[in-house]
Amino acid sequence: MNQLLGQRYRTAELLGTGGASSVYRATDENLGRDVAVKVFNPSTSDDDDYRRQHTETLLLATLNHPGLVTLHDAGLHEDESGRTTSFLVMEIVDGRDLRKLLKAERLEPLEVAQLGADLADALAYIHSQGVIHRDVKPANILLYRAGEHDTRLYSKLTDFGIARMVNATMATATGATIGTANYLSPEQAHGSVVDAKSDIYSLGLVLLECLTGQKAFPGAVVEAAVARLLRDPEVPDSLGPVWGTLLTSMTARDPQQRPDAHEVALVLREYALDADESKVLRPLIGTRSDEPADASEPVTGGVMTGGIVTGNVITGKVYIPAPPAHAPRLG
Repeated sequence: MNQLLGQRYRTAELLGTGGASSVYRATDENLGRDVAVKVFNPSTSDDDDYRRQHTETLLLATLNHPGLVTLHDAGLHEDESGRTTSFLVMEIVDGRDLRKLLKAERLEPLEVAQLGADLADALAYIHSQGVIHRDVKPANILLYRAGEHDTRLYSKLTDFGIARMVNATMATATGATIGTANYLSPEQAHGSVVDAKSDIYSLGLVLLECLTGQKAFPGAVVEAAVARLLRDPEVPDSLGPVWGTLLTSMTARDPQQRPDAHEVALVLREYALDADESKVLRPLIGTRSDEPADASEPVTGGVMTGGIVTGNVITGKVYIPAPPAHAPRLG
């Protein structure tokens, strides 16, 4: 596709397709930057697709968070046949989605905790704005590195096509099941009213899949949707007590038993910090002390800080050796 949309955005290669839209890499000819353009299929003003397009545009225009894809612009385009389509212009995220990553490799628990905390922060933000995503799944999670030499992946949540405001009129028939079968919450599968805790359940299934490499509820649409009404997902004991407790609570069938997004983020940040220190910092400590470091409290030059060896200087994760006893003589 090589079209000029809105007399400004020149489309190039296709990045992905969905049931109601296609996403292209494009160039903003006014600013000379790459963007992603989501072009919706032609629709009429009285169908569900149109209402979802309108909903996504309005929601994205009000949201601003590092864990969300940023909306730059929106417009209408009339093709050669006279059909009018709407489009969204968003920031380009150079990377792949979580679905593709999971097909190619397994993630370490530390990586899962970091990504999960980022996603939970993003959900906490949209929930605070009264928005429910309703379609948290690997394909809607874009992964990227902030810099060429960055040591970790970051995530952005995308596709608010079926999101809705809390207590807003639904853009679909009452009782309809909306979402992706493998990641539905029980209340979504049942066609009940959903709230923010529905997103927590879906995120729990995503994190569980990241850790095990398997979908908790595989199979055809009906089979996968009904399964969660009959049983809880299996959380292996091998994941350890932190993951076991967190994922079990996130995927409780009773929404009131689930934590909120901020609570999830706090648990995962603490887990990631502990895992990172165990993997990198504690061996570092052991190599810089004549006496073995106590496993519960790193040595800090005689000062108990609960942190790292820094030569009596607390600097977070940076090792700074203690200064020499005497300044060097000059001359």
